[in-house]
Amino acid sequence: MAITIRVGAPPNQVPLASLSDLKSDLKITDDTQDADLTRRLLEASSAVLAYIGRPILSSDWRDIMDLRQDQPRISLVLGRYPVTALKVVSINSTAMGGDDLINVFNAMDTSCGMLYPPDGGPALWHPARYVVTYTAGYSPPGSDGTGGTIPLEIQRAIRITAAASWHGGDRDPNLKSESEQGVGSTSWVATASGTGGLPQDAANLLAGYRSGGIR
Repeated sequence: MAITIRVGAPPNQVPLASLSDLKSDLKITDDTQDADLTRRLLEASSAVLAYIGRPILSSDWRDIMDLRQDQPRISLVLGRYPVTALKVVSINSTAMGGDDLINVFNAMDTSCGMLYPPDGGPALWHPARYVVTYTAGYSPPGSDGTGGTIPLEIQRAIRITAAASWHGGDRDPNLKSESEQGVGSTSWVATASGTGGLPQDAANLLAGYRSGGIR
């Protein structure tokens, strides 16, 4: 059994892609539409997070894992990733020493949150209760121009979604074409299933980041 708990307050809701990059995509050179574009980036970020199905912004977490007698493991798989800091590892309420904690962090696969036993110790994690406190997630692009650490595929998916919203304006996004009443007909775009309302190009970019995927 494994439980993942957020430690402390959740991060603030911010755009997960750069406003300047979106404006470059849209060939917009002035700042008259910045407020509208920022709102669309926030909406697109929320939609992308919902589609991915797991938190990705940097935050502190605590995992509680109980290994039964028949469950020795070569690695402990943390609930959030990528891991940027390992704060406490306790085994049956005994905290791991500083050197062992450093060795565990240096040996772990931080990109997918896989924790291996420290060098010189047992080859497997033995049955016990493990409590791991750590920091995991990406940092968003900053208003000061810093790029953050969110993968480019996620940022691109957000910008595609925001751009589609901007181009659509108040028009129904499923409306493909419409002719004058009494003269022609109206046709509609068939929405792709399973994209959570995202453009298909955006959903394609996010396939490797969704919750439940292979790490």
